[in-house]
Amino acid sequence: MRWIIILLSSFITFAAAGKHFNGNGPFGKPHRIDDHPEDACRHPPHVSSSISETVATLNVSTTIYSTNEQIIITWTSVSTVCQDDFIAIYFAEIPLTAACDYYDYEVVNKTQGSMSWQMINLRRPLEFRYYSRDHTCLGNYTSLAKSPVIQPRNYNEPTHIHLAYSDRIDQMFVSYLTNSSQYIPKCQYGLSPSSLNFRQNGTTTTYTASDMCEGKANTWGSRAFIDPGYMHTILLENIHPSITYYYRVGTDEHGWSPINSFTNRPADKNEAVYMIAYGDMGLAPLAPGSQSTTDRVIARVQSTNVTSDYEDRYFCATLFQTNKFSENSNKVLSEY
Repeated sequence: MRWIIILLSSFITFAAAGKHFNGNGPFGKPHRIDDHPEDACRHPPHVSSSISETVATLNVSTTIYSTNEQIIITWTSVSTVCQDDFIAIYFAEIPLTAACDYYDYEVVNKTQGSMSWQMINLRRPLEFRYYSRDHTCLGNYTSLAKSPVIQPRNYNEPTHIHLAYSDRIDQMFVSYLTNSSQYIPKCQYGLSPSSLNFRQNGTTTTYTASDMCEGKANTWGSRAFIDPGYMHTILLENIHPSITYYYRVGTDEHGWSPINSFTNRPADKNEAVYMIAYGDMGLAPLAPGSQSTTDRVIARVQSTNVTSDYEDRYFCATLFQTNKFSENSNKVLSEY
């Protein structure tokens, strides 16, 4: 089998020390280490929080969302906007006094009255909250407004769908993530989208903070380790070389993924196949080249019979970064 290697380089952005925060929020919000509230929340003494006498309502375009759906937040501009006013997303059970326990945030500009958030399925009830500093912008954070509770349309939506080769040419691994281990994971596949006649069951596993190595990864919290859900792995067998298969994963009880496809590797060792290799691409928008790299990989996968995709993947101390990175990778790794 002759390999044709396609190398895709990512743009690398260098920043002066103190200007770069290692990673972005999972909702695509760029963060810098000297941003507010990032600076106040990262360095002691931490700014404490309080609740205003009247907590207004942030308006949201929907309270039920699917992965990658946009939610628009609107509000009435306040009379005084501090430079570190922000709207953030929280697990609904986080108290209003815990301003720094956000999952992701965006700083509010003086004339701003709306913002957009591209959602990912965190498998938990969430809230948007508006915080401002009292005492002429030098005091504690005060909760000014919050949204209704927003929830995923399907808590057990199959996400992070990945393909991986077995050692045998007639096998392919499919893995995905949900919020439950209640039912046996399944894959339906076949030779056309309308004829998924083959069935395979899989296995389920998960991990906890105690399984991680060090740092924030060992600590439960919205800014550190969060519940990763359950990882399901299914081995497809008796698949033929160079044949395109269509498949979906999930269960009747919790729902199914959209139908994806892959073309199995050829049996002829002399037939040319394509492998895409790229690495250290970061996470957009702080690393803007990462999005263009992802777009180019997707275009190549759709136009070429790519037999292997390679990228270095690693855990960056906080699960919210890894969760978003895996969701982006799903666009590439669910189809060959």
